[in-house]
Amino acid sequence: MAGNNAVLNRLEQKGAEADQVIEYLKQQVALLKEKAILQASLREEKKLRVENAKLKKEIEVLKQQLIQAEIRNGVKQIPIAHSHTASFSEGVSQPTSTEVAPPPPKDQPKGAGEEKKKKEKTEKKGEKKEKKQQSASDDSKPVDVSRLDLRIGCITTVKKHPDADSLYVEEVDVGEPNLRTVVSGLVKHVPLEEMQNRMGIFLCNLKPAKMRGVVSQAMLMCASSPEKVEILAPPNGTVPGERVTFEGFPGEPEKELNPKKKMWEQIQPDLHTNDQCVATYKGVPFEVKGKGVCKAATMANSGIK
Repeated sequence: MAGNNAVLNRLEQKGAEADQVIEYLKQQVALLKEKAILQASLREEKKLRVENAKLKKEIEVLKQQLIQAEIRNGVKQIPIAHSHTASFSEGVSQPTSTEVAPPPPKDQPKGAGEEKKKKEKTEKKGEKKEKKQQSASDDSKPVDVSRLDLRIGCITTVKKHPDADSLYVEEVDVGEPNLRTVVSGLVKHVPLEEMQNRMGIFLCNLKPAKMRGVVSQAMLMCASSPEKVEILAPPNGTVPGERVTFEGFPGEPEKELNPKKKMWEQIQPDLHTNDQCVATYKGVPFEVKGKGVCKAATMANSGIK
């Protein structure tokens, strides 16, 4: 009986020791978990610091680019003192910046700056309202041939395009102080000598477009079919700069046709020569007031472009 008690005592002692070992192991596991979490937090903080520094550099580069763009566009730069700090809260970096505007000059009344700002704001609102009204007015006008700035022009010089065998590069007098450069795809249809000093009708308010490296500032109007092209001829006695008009379609042309509104694309399908080779829009002749109508040499009932 005494022997059994001794065995039981030893077993209880071993059980108590085992419980202590288990508790110790639990504590070690908890410590290891805390250590792993701490190391992960430190790695994340380091990563965020690096990303924050990179973002700050990118912001500085973009700010410099913005300043240069504003200077190019005539925006006056006002010196501002900058103070940049970076703070970290709960392992997350948060870049902050403060800007301190310079104090107003001593001799300037306190309310003068505010009045100036109010005045500028009112002027800007007025400009925006005026532009909006002008845009609405333009949209209300019908999209017809009156939107086109068609003028008589004279080709003063002509040569072949250096990089395109099918194109001519012309210098054209359209009644302005400077000649306009015009690129035309007429090499296969009109000999070079017939282009020199030739009078024609030019569309002058298309947006300038680069054609094989040369910017074209107008378009020479021609009667056109898949097989043949003829330059439209103005009436005798016309001079560069005279307007081509259309009876029943009054109004001033656009300063420049907006490519997004596709005005030329809407108007062009109604441009044709009639059975007498007269250039027309919806049957109404291309006319120079007091001089006569514009015609193709031989091409009747053909498209114009």
